[in-house]
Amino acid sequence: MSDSETPMPARRSGAVVSDLHLFARRSRGDRLFAEFEAEAGDIDSLVLNGDTFDFRWSQLPSESATVDAALEWLTSLLERQPRWDVHFVLGNHDCVISFHEGLERLAGDHPRLHCHEHRLRLGELLFLHGDCANQKMDARKLARFRKSWSRDHQRGPTAARLYDVADALGLSHRFHDLYFRQAITTARVAHHLDQVTPGWTEEIRHCYFGHTHRPFRDLVHRGVLFSNTGSAIRNMGFQPLRFEWSLSSPRQSALRP
Repeated sequence: MSDSETPMPARRSGAVVSDLHLFARRSRGDRLFAEFEAEAGDIDSLVLNGDTFDFRWSQLPSESATVDAALEWLTSLLERQPRWDVHFVLGNHDCVISFHEGLERLAGDHPRLHCHEHRLRLGELLFLHGDCANQKMDARKLARFRKSWSRDHQRGPTAARLYDVADALGLSHRFHDLYFRQAITTARVAHHLDQVTPGWTEEIRHCYFGHTHRPFRDLVHRGVLFSNTGSAIRNMGFQPLRFEWSLSSPRQSALRP
């Protein structure tokens, strides 16, 4: 039997990470992802669940330099991990138009790289970045929010240093704890899903998201498990999570936009 005829296993394994914020000075993403990758070689799929790259706070000289570096990072990952399917879900910090276009071109050349603008479904598992949790959002509100970020521009070193001060004083941590409380954040994500795909709770058993930078896992809301994978921003808490799904459910499908 040839490789092409080898049946796929009934269950598949994967891992999800979010909010690496690569290229930002505040990020510890390079080190943390290297540690994760060293322990995750046996998975079939990796979900990069938004804000993998940070175009607003990039330390590179320009947006085009950041786009090139991001595409090179993804290409290197695919070369290092030849068995992985890599699912790239866009977040607000990496949905800039020039990168999105480059990502689509790269995916066209690499069949194991898959791009998802808002959501990814693997069987009974759902992945989305989580920026819909800023407030109660339907599809139009999220589209307007993303449109503003898609045209965002790179900030200078002075603004980045102010962020460093906020981090050192614990203000960033405190803001995320207060504004993105687990129960409220989860309810906002569920509200968004109610608007964009009614009946989703009948098909989904676990929803993974990021964006809030505050990790938690297995919070039950309306009969569905919710988990947040945290962030590689320093002092925020980074929580890659493993998952499995069955091929008896749809292997990969996008919920309605």
